[in-house]
Amino acid sequence: MVRAAVLLAIAAVAQWIRLVLPLPAVASMLLIGTIVNLCLCLSLWTSNLKFTAVSCLLLPVFAWLQGHLFFWPLIPVIFIGNFVYCFSLKMAAGWKFALPPVLKAVVLWSGTGLTANLFHLPVQVKQVLMVYMAVPQWATAAIGLALALFLRRALQQRGILS
Repeated sequence: MVRAAVLLAIAAVAQWIRLVLPLPAVASMLLIGTIVNLCLCLSLWTSNLKFTAVSCLLLPVFAWLQGHLFFWPLIPVIFIGNFVYCFSLKMAAGWKFALPPVLKAVVLWSGTGLTANLFHLPVQVKQVLMVYMAVPQWATAAIGLALALFLRRALQQRGILS
């Protein structure tokens, strides 16, 4: 539980960085999204799915409270995307590690489209949100996973993780 809480804190602070470090939007999204996904992976591997699910829920809530997520109905969509990412990662082994980032992007893309339709958002807004929730989310999930695999292996070799 403590490891999951520490990793949640790291991810929340990474999201907060947007408020104090003026980066271009794309750089900010790639950097922070990668850190968040890295923290979710490490949380899953060092604690359990239940504690990681708490992070999956709290991180979009924190993003909304910080003003990074302007449309609050996307909180459940992002939670489900994060949870599907973590759950599929728990079930994955070997080459199947390519699947969780794809599943996360598909859930976020389709969930955003459904939510936008449900709330009757203008077509242009819906399209922008759906693009934002597809390729960039896949990229940050894949990069975060790759970095987490590397970091986990390094920590295991040093005897810090079992």
